[in-house]
Amino acid sequence: MAQRIVGGEQYEAFLLGGDTEGSSVTVDSRAYRSIASFVRPGDTTAYSAGDVVGASGSAIHTMSNAGPSGGFVLVQSVSMFINNTTVPPGMGAFRLHFYSSSPSGIADNAVFTLNSGDISAYMGFAELSTPLDLGSVLYAQTDYVGRQLKLASGQTSLFTQLETRNAYTPASGTAYEIHVATLEVGL
Repeated sequence: MAQRIVGGEQYEAFLLGGDTEGSSVTVDSRAYRSIASFVRPGDTTAYSAGDVVGASGSAIHTMSNAGPSGGFVLVQSVSMFINNTTVPPGMGAFRLHFYSSSPSGIADNAVFTLNSGDISAYMGFAELSTPLDLGSVLYAQTDYVGRQLKLASGQTSLFTQLETRNAYTPASGTAYEIHVATLEVGL
């Protein structure tokens, strides 16, 4: 790693070859970490495979400060914490869908669907494995996602929807926390 000063700001740069005296090639980038937290409704209504998980009233999660305003980012990792002491029977993998702007409203426990009006904002998804029981919390992660996303002009946020891939019955009022780590990509 080499340090560089660009526009008065200090950055860490990855050294790809050569030396630190100017004959090397570097990749300059800022790293971002965004967190969305929510508490699902106070019920135990079962999810079907393909349903979205969210808070009362909305299953759209805002990932603030996910990258530079209107810029490109590369998703490095996605992780999820579920405040539950055991993995509910049937709970399996999840899929986190990315949007550049807030998609059409969708409520917790509704079937995920990509509405035709949201196609221009849709940017793909990342898969999360079945959460592991780590004692007092469940945890899932996916590293090196490699998904390149473009934030909307004037936006530093991403918008997401969490889709369950298996049917299961959740605990009432369970807290979820989703982390997305990105790197700025200068295109």
